Amino acid sequence: MMKRFFAQVTKKHTEVNPFFALLIILLIATIFSNIIPSGMYERLSVDGRMVVDPDSFQYVDKHYVGISDFFLSFYQGFNNAASLMAMLFFAGGAFGVVKRIGLLETAIKALAHKLKHTSFYVIAFILMLAIGTQVAFTSMWELSVVIIPMIVPLVLALGYDVVVGAGIVMLAACAGFGAAMTNPLFTAIAHKLAELPIYSALGYRAVCFGVILLVCYLYLMRYAKKIKKDPSKSLMNGMNTKYTAIKEEAVTFTPALIRAGIAFLAVFAFLLFGTVRMGFDFPQMAACFVAMTFATGLAYGSGLNEICDMMGEGMKDLFYAAMVMLFARAILYILEEAMVVDTIIAFLARLVVGKSSLITANLLLLMQTIINFLIPSGSGQAAITIPIIVPLADMGNVTRQVACLASQFGDGFSNFLYPTNGSLIAILMVAGIPYKKWLRFFGPLFLIIMAACMVFISIGVGIKLGPF
Repeated sequence: MMKRFFAQVTKKHTEVNPFFALLIILLIATIFSNIIPSGMYERLSVDGRMVVDPDSFQYVDKHYVGISDFFLSFYQGFNNAASLMAMLFFAGGAFGVVKRIGLLETAIKALAHKLKHTSFYVIAFILMLAIGTQVAFTSMWELSVVIIPMIVPLVLALGYDVVVGAGIVMLAACAGFGAAMTNPLFTAIAHKLAELPIYSALGYRAVCFGVILLVCYLYLMRYAKKIKKDPSKSLMNGMNTKYTAIKEEAVTFTPALIRAGIAFLAVFAFLLFGTVRMGFDFPQMAACFVAMTFATGLAYGSGLNEICDMMGEGMKDLFYAAMVMLFARAILYILEEAMVVDTIIAFLARLVVGKSSLITANLLLLMQTIINFLIPSGSGQAAITIPIIVPLADMGNVTRQVACLASQFGDGFSNFLYPTNGSLIAILMVAGIPYKKWLRFFGPLFLIIMAACMVFISIGVGIKLGPF
């Protein structure tokens, strides 16, 4: 029976279903949660926010998780991921309208025609700079799930593969999120808890962003050049893709499409403005996507019933991807119920005591990278770890700014590596790239990025990046 159960992961050329992979991780988390001692930090209320007392860790009576907790975790995971899933569904509805009326396909065809005499390397650089900058200011890397369907057909039309198309979006988002200048989900919270001016040292992070974006661009272009010369070297060689290359041809925007395009871009611009300047969270973002759905459809001339049909089709396209997110949240639920998250964090925190400032700062990067596997939520990580990391940084002669930068790097870039991150798995599913193929592509780049991060952190230690 066990042989049959695991047969699918041993068969040659058989891809592991993301649900199956996350189910195995959930089982492992359940088992080890009953082995690792339970422990906890005391939480204090500071300015209305619950923060950890770094000196308060203590072991408590073991909290075991059983078979009932394992099955309950699916519901709790769904419940905890509900806001992100809702935003994703409404985004799918909005882009379902865009797709059904032909706005997306027409825009891509027009772009391909406009750039037919432009070097692909220039096209890729412009797209990556635009996407990366947007993410660096808004932290909305999850929108990759709706940008990828726009880019991949164009890239296929130019003779490249799905990995190149998705890579343009995801690597740009990776650079923008990991070295974000104004990330409200991590940087702002970390600076607040570390008592630093919000978004201080923005210029230094901008330099980090520029360098890492360039590294990502060069890495992707190296792969693109290789498969252009020899398509058999594509990671997707022999695999079917759900995307079709759009042939370059002259197209004409009808008045209805122009109206729909204006309505779509107007709401999308407001969404970006609201996220950057007005503090929009998932509820407001979801509301914008609903407004985008009806504004685009009505501007095109569709009736409400037809718009609802298109909205439903768009949501259906992202249903499978959205459901993956509950598995990732279910894993965290098990760890929290067993009260082992604080135990793991306390163990990692002890590793940095007594080291030089240079070693301490880079250990903080490593520690945060490991913690992100357990706590995919950036804001959740900041609330738990920054009150612990800041005293460690103070004792190790590391400025709080460097400590926050190390934490941001550790959280941001590993989001694009770990299969426990529901958003990553959802985006890969939309792109049609199996996780193990993505790991082969992104894994070496991740190591390069981590090396660059260590250089930036070491420079920060040397110049005592501050203000303090």
